[in-house]
Amino acid sequence: MKYVKIASIISAFIFLTGCSLTSGGNDGGMYRSDDGGKTFLPKNSITQNGKAGSISGVDVLSIAVNPQNGDEVYIGTKSSGILKTIDAGENWQALKVSELTAEKIYSMAIDQNDPKIVYAAVLIGKRAKIVKSEDAGESWKEVYTEPADGSLVLCLALDSQNPRNIYAGTDQGQIFFSENGGETWRSLYWPESKKAIYKIAVDRFNPQLVYFAIFQNGIMRTKDGGKTFEQLESEISSSQRDFFQNPTAITADPYRPEWVYAGTSEGLMKSKDAGDNWETIKTLNKPQEQAIRSIAINPQNSEEIIYAVSKAFYKSNDGGANWSAIQFDSNRSLEIVAYNQGKPEVIYAGLNNR
Repeated sequence: MKYVKIASIISAFIFLTGCSLTSGGNDGGMYRSDDGGKTFLPKNSITQNGKAGSISGVDVLSIAVNPQNGDEVYIGTKSSGILKTIDAGENWQALKVSELTAEKIYSMAIDQNDPKIVYAAVLIGKRAKIVKSEDAGESWKEVYTEPADGSLVLCLALDSQNPRNIYAGTDQGQIFFSENGGETWRSLYWPESKKAIYKIAVDRFNPQLVYFAIFQNGIMRTKDGGKTFEQLESEISSSQRDFFQNPTAITADPYRPEWVYAGTSEGLMKSKDAGDNWETIKTLNKPQEQAIRSIAINPQNSEEIIYAVSKAFYKSNDGGANWSAIQFDSNRSLEIVAYNQGKPEVIYAGLNNR
């Protein structure tokens, strides 16, 4: 097993619109691997107001990698707004989303056809909103707001075939949808119980097929673009239902239609038929102790799977039969992992103080 040592590389407090980038300590921020996940190095340099500093104190909640240029990356943070790099993390810049600092950037998404268009689910003040940039983060406009304080927009997902189609989910269990890039929205789903829509995954080959991970309430699916919904637990064997009670990550295979992976508090699952049947992938960690936080599939090789659990990064080159592991020596936990689509040997990892 290889180890990654978190270096303490900041010597002063850096303030971003009144918010310290070191409020959570100095062992977090972003890491990058250039060798397919064998080793990771911190990529935390930032220049703010002409002064060099570090984002190693930042807690990362979300990431969006430009699908056409993997050196351009946006990260959403817990208390320091949205940060952007154009050189694969060597240098970061803070983006001004509003007059108030945007906090808790829960989800971000980039238009596959026009990567200058970026969406983010944010908390500004105490109000949850969706903001949109059409100039690669230089300026932002509000395209959605929750009606009152207290609720959150937790996830966004775009239709890769028509990125103007946007799915969004809230901590109240609502799913809503825009077919015009956020100009207007309509509600697709309201649950009887308020269980948070935690993650969304859209099938790349059939955008009518969308999966929703529901906090402590399983996985839901629509096969008709949101006209109808069904709980997948009702479609699977009783022996597997416990695996779906608390999904924590979900992703669709980028090259295999109807293949989908789900990480839960009970383990890693895979379906080859749009969720009708599932198989358990044996992992190295004990999932009941540490839930899977993020899953990604190599965009050029579906046999390569990576996932993050607590302070460890796991990778398989053979569809999950065998795994390698890398430990992050940090007080924080791995929150998100993502590939550079054009150079899948480049992997980004963000840490969060849970």
